[in-house]
Parts: sequence; C-alpha cells; structure tokens
Amino acid sequence: MEIKYAVETRGNVLIFTILQNEINKNQVASLKEKLFLEIADRNSKIVLNLKHVQTIDSSGLGAILFGTRQARNAGGNLVLATVNPKVETMIRIAQLDRVFDIFTSIEEAVSFFE
Repeated sequence: MEIKYAVETRGNVLIFTILQNEINKNQVASLKEKLFLEIADRNSKIVLNLKHVQTIDSSGLGAILFGTRQARNAGGNLVLATVNPKVETMIRIAQLDRVFDIFTSIEEAVSFFE
C-alpha cells in the first residue's frame, strides 16, 4: 500500500510529511522507497513530520530507522518533528529515542540543520 505524504523544502532541508494516521507493515515498503529516493536525489537533510501519525508499529519504526541510516550515510540526517505522544511512547519503548533526534516543531527541526 502506498504511503500518503507531501514534501516541501526550506533551504536545503526537505520536510517529508506523512499524511495518514497510521504507519504499519502495509506501508513500510512504500515509506522506505520514498525516503530512499529522496536521499538518492541529494536530499539527505530530512525533517520527518509525524503530525498526522497517531499509531506506529515496530515495522514502521524500522522504516524510519532505515531512513535515518540512509540519510546519515549520505552525510545528512533524518530528524523527527511534531511527534504524537503515543508514537513518542513507542519510540521510547523501543529505545530509539537514543537514535532519533526529536523536535516539537518543524521550525526547531529545520534549525537543527542550520
């Protein structure tokens, strides 16, 4: 199943907004592909806007981790912004809060790259 998303750029930072309330195993392949293609297109500084995402499973977290690794390997990073408290809890349970940079707003996340 295709992931619904939108992209915009601010300077040299790509804001990748997921436009659905759930990320699960059904969207993981699509999410990985879209992130990979953006990074391959020289967009290695990515803010992943999770404002609309209400739930995420372990495969969804794995897809975000994949994107983070790809961005870092390309000399950039992938950071998270506007994370729902339930999703943030899942990130903490998986101990990925040590891996992901998490920001409360898009502006803070974009400033991270400046």
